[in-house]
Amino acid sequence: MLLSRLVILCLLLIVAQIADAQMPTKYTVKKGRHFSFPRVIKFRINPKVVKWEVSFDDNSNYILKEPDGTVSVDQLDWNKLCGVFFNLFNTRSQTAMIGWRYNVETERIELAPYYHVNGGTDRFPPLMTLVRNELVIITLTIKRNPKMYVWTLEKKGGTGSHEFPFTHNKKLCSFINFYFGGNKRAPQTVSAHLKIDK
Repeated sequence: MLLSRLVILCLLLIVAQIADAQMPTKYTVKKGRHFSFPRVIKFRINPKVVKWEVSFDDNSNYILKEPDGTVSVDQLDWNKLCGVFFNLFNTRSQTAMIGWRYNVETERIELAPYYHVNGGTDRFPPLMTLVRNELVIITLTIKRNPKMYVWTLEKKGGTGSHEFPFTHNKKLCSFINFYFGGNKRAPQTVSAHLKIDK
């Protein structure tokens, strides 16, 4: 009985991997939550390049408000879009991510590099802005000599890139899931479509 359940689970995982390789998956954070669904657990050993295709749905135009109705300072917090982490027990250690946030004034989504390296948190100014439903190709190149994370963001009519050094020797990594926050939970349901190219 246990063996048959394991076989079924393995088959389901294989089918999910094949489906994921063919089309983007819609990730949704429900109002009042941080975590998106579906939750995806994927691992890679010694990846050199990882590529995501991303577009945000119309509902990504969230506004975080204070009780008096003004826009909260937390609107400037970075949500997590995609990335990798090499400490499988802590997503805030040995991590390279792209953060995202909605800019109320420009009505655009901002994307920026975001790292947890050697116990610190390093955030940088936006590399790119998008309108909702605009496709962006995000590529992370992981160089080992010298040790460097290199992000490249490409959309029709624009590119951006950023490099950041790391020191760890870890080879096994997992992937950051779409996430809301920052300090605050999602004030409305937000979603994005992501595809990880193998």
